[in-house]
Amino acid sequence: MNTTDTANQQIAEQYDARPYASNAFYYSSPGHLRAMAHLYGAETVPLAQARVLELGCAAGGNLLPFVLAYPEAHAVGVDLSPVQVQHGQKVVVDLGIQNLDLRAMSLTDIDKDFGEFDYIVVHGVFSWVPPEVRQAILRICRENLSPLGIAYISYNTYPGWKAGDIVRDAMLLHSHSATDDDEKLASAKAMLTLLSEGLSASNPLAPSLRGAVAQLRKQSDYYVTHEYLETFNAPCYFLEFTEAVQQAGLAYMGDAEAHSELSVIYGQNVQLNHSLVALGQPKVLRQQYLDFAIGRNFRKSMVVHHEREGEIDINPELGRVPDLRWAGFFVLQDSPANAPAGSQTYINHKGQNLTTSEAKVVAVLKTLSEAWPSAIGFSDLLAQVQAQELLRGDPEAVKQGVEEALQILFKLNQVRMSLEQGPYDSRHGTSPMLVPGFAYLQVAGQDPAFDVGRANLWHEVVNIQLKDAEAFILPWIDGTNTETQLRTRLRDALQQGKVPSTDGQMLTGQRNLDATAGGILNKLFDLLRRNGLLLG
Repeated sequence: MNTTDTANQQIAEQYDARPYASNAFYYSSPGHLRAMAHLYGAETVPLAQARVLELGCAAGGNLLPFVLAYPEAHAVGVDLSPVQVQHGQKVVVDLGIQNLDLRAMSLTDIDKDFGEFDYIVVHGVFSWVPPEVRQAILRICRENLSPLGIAYISYNTYPGWKAGDIVRDAMLLHSHSATDDDEKLASAKAMLTLLSEGLSASNPLAPSLRGAVAQLRKQSDYYVTHEYLETFNAPCYFLEFTEAVQQAGLAYMGDAEAHSELSVIYGQNVQLNHSLVALGQPKVLRQQYLDFAIGRNFRKSMVVHHEREGEIDINPELGRVPDLRWAGFFVLQDSPANAPAGSQTYINHKGQNLTTSEAKVVAVLKTLSEAWPSAIGFSDLLAQVQAQELLRGDPEAVKQGVEEALQILFKLNQVRMSLEQGPYDSRHGTSPMLVPGFAYLQVAGQDPAFDVGRANLWHEVVNIQLKDAEAFILPWIDGTNTETQLRTRLRDALQQGKVPSTDGQMLTGQRNLDATAGGILNKLFDLLRRNGLLLG
């Protein structure tokens, strides 16, 4: 057995012993990558029949939303861990999915004959494998990527990960004599106290170390184990990554969170000084300078065939905003005491706050929220703003205001984007319908050992807790039952004592429960819609 095979076996055993939660990540989804590529000026393959490959897919949780949304597309997931792949294969069988193939194999065994793909996703893998496997990843991105394809690769970066290196070294040192995985994790986490509360006042790295520890303490045991305690974790400077990409016959396009490449979002001081030092420099050098300025520790890079390098813009072109479809959900909140006078505060569906005093932004927030979870094109968005008189002025000024508002929301990462109509936009049924697979995953997810996460079709993780009455009716929200039929079914279940009401009270034998059932349903629909779990 050679060195690479030995390393692969070790990695597989580590993930078999402690499976990684297999979740969706919106910024690695084909739809998001396609929208971001458009902002950089690159043509891509439409989603409906796209071919997708994920390297290091775990149990396939990052591919599930895509294959469920686009049944004519096809996806392949590859992972070293047989245990995780088997978990995912069971989900595929249980849901009757025909367009997802999960395989337990080494990435180094993939060659040209494996097939051609329009989107290749490598999330949470590149920094955590030996050099030979990193080279294989880049080779696959060259040999197996279609002419208009995009490969997404995420990885840890310096300078932000310098403090992480110290934390990792200390945790490995303190846990080196552990006799099993649980003891190793406990010993490693014990070191965090020294690196936060026990630091000398004269330690020049104290702020960075405390910051790294504070972030680490927010993470799950899965994350701590696989991010800090695995055999391999090799951060690199962005410039080193792009040099490896170039040597592999590929070209760097931009970050999958494209707004993060704009210096303006980090404040005037960063923008001014970055523009001075980066003036006239190549695209990748400008981004390396920005990483130094902000201390970036993680990147989500999109790469394409090197022949396409000339068509890629230096920065995301915000003038292309009207080409995209936009989605978001925002609820008006009581403004905090320190909010600027005349401002309004909103919270979006992911719990992020947004405070604004600009009428154009408020107009867009209201319009997007009414359409959510569907996306809305620029012309329709503009027409609705004008029809409801949410923004006053001459037509050209209103149009400019809506475009500027979308640019602001893009820079703040408050909205979702697509280049074409998606599954939320194309359903025209009148009966409520859950996104495919969610009812099954919600039930299965009650088992702590189940490692496939739940997500909406925007590839956002969704964790909701349901009362017994809500869980009872969930499988029936399948597009074949009207709201009246759902209310009747729930009313009968309450009356027959099959489930308690949401306040825990049994209502067995009681009459006139239509209003009670209707109230439960309305609250459930609000919860599902807010989380992007209802189609149409």
